[in-house]
Amino acid sequence: MRVRTAFALLAVVMYAAAAVAQDRVSLRPSFKAGDESRYAISASVETTITPKGSDGIGGTSRGELTATVLVRTLSLSEAGEANQEALVEAISFNSGKGGVVSPPGANEVAGKKIEFAIAPSGYLSRCSIPESRGYLALADLLFSTARWRPAGDVAVGGSWEAIGRGHLYTDRLSEISMGANTVYKLASLAKGIASIEGAITLNQNGSSVFNAGAGFINVSVIASGKGTAHVDVDVNTGRMIGGATESRVEGTLINIQPTAAGEKMQPREGSLVETSKFSIKLIP
Repeated sequence: MRVRTAFALLAVVMYAAAAVAQDRVSLRPSFKAGDESRYAISASVETTITPKGSDGIGGTSRGELTATVLVRTLSLSEAGEANQEALVEAISFNSGKGGVVSPPGANEVAGKKIEFAIAPSGYLSRCSIPESRGYLALADLLFSTARWRPAGDVAVGGSWEAIGRGHLYTDRLSEISMGANTVYKLASLAKGIASIEGAITLNQNGSSVFNAGAGFINVSVIASGKGTAHVDVDVNTGRMIGGATESRVEGTLINIQPTAAGEKMQPREGSLVETSKFSIKLIP
């Protein structure tokens, strides 16, 4: 009887171990020369600075980007570096300060390519980007999609941490640069699709520059915020199917103008609120 019980317990342990092993998956992309993926990408960031007092800092800004890109894998090096290009099939970019908005798509022309190489670590090793604000922001978004993935296999419920504002982001639409990191968790795995959730933490405690529409001024920033990320990945190919990140930051800006000797400093302050939304979707 004891022998049967021991064998039964051993079988249960082995079955559980096998189930755990099967649930561990790689979220790293498996690039192959000739691979193509078409994505729709969108981004919007809105910043509001409310003056504190009659002489406080104030202003508003909004940046928006939409694009359709065809990402191709051109070749793989022996070291595993993926040489890729993104053909921009459509792009629209606009930004505005204090209610004055640039024309949609101003200075942006579709048909150009962003060329880049991704190291096995997921980090950018080299790139060539057309010189325009829209293309630079779009390149940031594309490059960020490779940096969030874990180095090893992950089981359902497993978590890891990476630098950055989720799996898809750019700082080029923001008025204030922020430090950020995201804790990810493999939330579920079903029919070959891994769903990942992310909790974003943002903070800034230092100096920056701010442009309310009348030119840049130096400011001290104390701000923090939180956000969420969600991404779906095909575990058979490592290809991203879609995802979104959202965040909200609140804080204070302080500007102190130079004064003559003996004069009292008159700091100017403003309350900061910035909201961000980024999304990416695979087009079949």
